[in-house]
Amino acid sequence: PTDGGAWGVTAGLKLPTGEIDKTNSAGKLAERPLQPGSGTTDLLAGIYLNRQMLIGAKPAAWFVQAQAQLPLTERAEFQPGNQLFFDAGASYPATDRLSALLQLNVHFKGRDRGAEAEPDDSGGRFVSLSPGLGYALTRHLRVYGLVQVPVYQHVNGVQLTADWSRVAGINYRL
Repeated sequence: PTDGGAWGVTAGLKLPTGEIDKTNSAGKLAERPLQPGSGTTDLLAGIYLNRQMLIGAKPAAWFVQAQAQLPLTERAEFQPGNQLFFDAGASYPATDRLSALLQLNVHFKGRDRGAEAEPDDSGGRFVSLSPGLGYALTRHLRVYGLVQVPVYQHVNGVQLTADWSRVAGINYRL
């Protein structure tokens, strides 16, 4: 390693945002798991570790993190399942500004609860591989994009799943 890296903990709350009363074109109310919001307040808690290392003469970086999302409340007889996320990834500099990114993302979701829940058709286990690119706009400001490709999906019952997804973001470091 070229440095001691960094580790830390994260904590926060997801507030009850998002609508829970969306209807389809026939005016029928969509099931609660399909609504944009859950209506619940959730506790977020996690831990992370990142380090730098040398690959040849180039300083690469890697990280691991784990996060839990735990609903603390229910709304209208619905509470989403607990969720656990585990991520590991690496960044390798292709040029002074451009980096190749690769992540492994693991997601466990428990079954939803409550009279308005569909526990038989909720929850599952997901593993995705996410290649991408990062670009340093300045010394402190980076943009990045990743394509998330599922390599394993197990859902309970009948659920919607994605064949792939994408993520883009901006990262600022002091």
